[in-house]
Amino acid sequence: MASVDSGRTVEMHSMESPSEHSGSLPSSRHEGQKVKALDWEGPNDPANPWNWPASKRWYGTVVPGSLCFLVTFASSVYVPGVYEVAAKFDVSITVALLGISMYVVGLGLGPMFSAPLSEVFGRKMVYFVNLPIFLLFTMGAGLAQNIQTLVICRMFSGIFGGPAVAVSAGSFVDVWDLKSSGSAVSVQAIASFMGPALGPIVGGYLAENEGWRWTLWIIIILGGALLVPLSFMEESYKPVILKRRALARGEELPPKPDPKEALKLIFTITLARPIMMLLKEPIVQAVALYSAFAFAVLFGFFEAYPVAFQKEYGFALGETGLCFLGIAGGLIIGCIIYLIQDRLCYVPALKKHNGSPPAEVRLVSAMIGSFLMPIGLFWFAWTARKDIHWISPVLAGVPFGSGLVLIFLTAIMYILEVYPPLVAASAIAALGLLRYLLAMAFPLFTVRMYDSLGIAWGTSLFGFIALAMAPIPWAFQRWGPQIRAMSRYNAIVE
Repeated sequence: MASVDSGRTVEMHSMESPSEHSGSLPSSRHEGQKVKALDWEGPNDPANPWNWPASKRWYGTVVPGSLCFLVTFASSVYVPGVYEVAAKFDVSITVALLGISMYVVGLGLGPMFSAPLSEVFGRKMVYFVNLPIFLLFTMGAGLAQNIQTLVICRMFSGIFGGPAVAVSAGSFVDVWDLKSSGSAVSVQAIASFMGPALGPIVGGYLAENEGWRWTLWIIIILGGALLVPLSFMEESYKPVILKRRALARGEELPPKPDPKEALKLIFTITLARPIMMLLKEPIVQAVALYSAFAFAVLFGFFEAYPVAFQKEYGFALGETGLCFLGIAGGLIIGCIIYLIQDRLCYVPALKKHNGSPPAEVRLVSAMIGSFLMPIGLFWFAWTARKDIHWISPVLAGVPFGSGLVLIFLTAIMYILEVYPPLVAASAIAALGLLRYLLAMAFPLFTVRMYDSLGIAWGTSLFGFIALAMAPIPWAFQRWGPQIRAMSRYNAIVE
């Protein structure tokens, strides 16, 4: 299977083929003449987001990244209030945790609906429509008088928040050539993981001093503030930009694709093919399972940290939230490692192989992460006890967070290198599907697991699983070309 050509990237949860940045759309005939295809007016077209000034490109990156941060922050800021929720509504902790699990389910479902909307109306419209609805359902959860209303509103807030996570990936692709700009990928990673890592810090103090409802009000406050910079952000999606320009000039547009065929394509890319790839494609199975496990352990820690730091060290809610700073610091360090590796390994490989290096060059980051994650897990497992200073388990979050983000970034970039664009879109959708399914389940059983096994052996179980998965990037580094050659998608040409 050939690698993705230089300059070709793909939106992470959408049907976009990044060849749109350099290719052209089919033309049609009008009065015996071909209608001019919608495309950029040369490589220096100022309307092309890749040619925007750096400040404008970063604005078009930071605003979607902030939305992504808000939505992922909302997943975990609620967690410190679950004990109060359980007491108020007279339910078990497991039932109260459904407020996070169903929210994560919503995050997984939302992109299925956002993909076709962003294709038709563009990125900005999806943000502008979904964000207020996301905030309204968050308000509904904050005003809930029973657990059913709380859980249902949280699920729908996740559904309408999910597009911000999915479409923001497309916004990054619109304004950056990910082949030559690892910094934009790091923004996506920081936005995706820093939100869950910082949520318990803010939520801990809010739940402790103001009550659990304020863990939801803070989401509304931050989301309302984001509406202002969002209103000034320009559309970045190529087909929408070109269509608007053609209409403004009075030019005739190429014919629209058949609606049935378009719906069939969307269904195939966002649902049918991702499920098939999870069932039958070894590369997707291994990469998805590894990255999903790493992500889910983070969500498991939302309950493991309170058990460890409140039980062993007597920390209050706010102090327990601060312990997540170790993981947050690890995420930042991991992104720095990725950027250094990108400059030292991938960029030279791009030049050496004329823009098409072997896909396995992308695996270096995950190979580093495969060591860091189990180190962090075992470190936390055997130092989170009263006779060892609390700073030790806090610092254990640093290698865990670094390993987590390195594995995640490698998973995305390796898939983009391995598969043709539309197949890669399906593969990344498969990664997201499994990631959110595991993240939904982990908080529900973590408390019981720690009650049964204790902190040491409960976390060690995660550590042993991480050790078992550690050879995955090394195996692809060694046998990746042979495995890719056997893929059923090897013959697909797009």
